[in-house]
Amino acid sequence: MMKPPNPVIDKILNASQARMVRFGYHKVTMDEIAGDLRMSKNTIYLHFPSKIDIAKGLVVRIKNKINDYQLKIEKTEKDPLKIISLNILFLQQELTPWFEHFLKDIQIELPELWQEFVDFRAGKVMDLEKLVGAGIKKRKFRDVNPALAVRAYLGAVNNIIDPEVLQQEGVSFQQALETVMDIWSKGILK
Repeated sequence: MMKPPNPVIDKILNASQARMVRFGYHKVTMDEIAGDLRMSKNTIYLHFPSKIDIAKGLVVRIKNKINDYQLKIEKTEKDPLKIISLNILFLQQELTPWFEHFLKDIQIELPELWQEFVDFRAGKVMDLEKLVGAGIKKRKFRDVNPALAVRAYLGAVNNIIDPEVLQQEGVSFQQALETVMDIWSKGILK
């Protein structure tokens, strides 16, 4: 049975997320989080014994949000190509703000937590490979190696999310993603 949401924990995580995404794990102090919440550090420590526990709570929160979104998409969409596209778009939009500071910091300061995140991300890639495999079985996709197909697609997406590339080409992220999806799914030959 799931525990009901705890509003105090949510408030602490919200304030921590706002600071840690912006400044990183390393630079944020418990005093700053307490000040933002107008709450004593002792109250925070009742729910999170350390800043490390807050970071762990944030990683759990990210993972749950991604999992919930993917379950929702898989319930409403049947087209494997659409599911892949929506999942990757969501992952890019959701994770991009976290990488600059928070995830970079935990990679160095909390390597076990970073590894947990890397393992989770690898699992999400495996989910995409399964979708490609399902698309092959349904004859929606050509018979290709699903792992290579997914990595080719992810490589293309990773290369177009650079804001300078988007600005130089005069396209939005959504337009660039749609172009990559079109080329990936149909090829460039007439």
